Amino acid sequence: MTLSLQTPVDCPVCHKVISRKADLPRHMRTHDEHKEALMHACPFPDCHYKTLQKSNVQTHIRTHTRERSKTCPHPGCAFATTDPASLTRHRK
Repeated sequence: MTLSLQTPVDCPVCHKVISRKADLPRHMRTHDEHKEALMHACPFPDCHYKTLQKSNVQTHIRTHTRERSKTCPHPGCAFATTDPASLTRHRK
């Protein structure tokens, strides 16, 4: 039997359920004993934000610049955000 990319899988370390098998390698980085070396940090002064995922830093930086490049495509809706996930939640 072959698992699809949408099959949930348990983390073998913390037993958290990962919703997609394809996301397990990314989750496993949270358990890496050298994860500090893998962290991406916000370059803004006095900001201590760090994450294992580079795209999260890019999204975070927009909170400093106030860039709201993600806008709702529905006519008449003025919703705009810095975060693609926020736009996805808004559209639901």
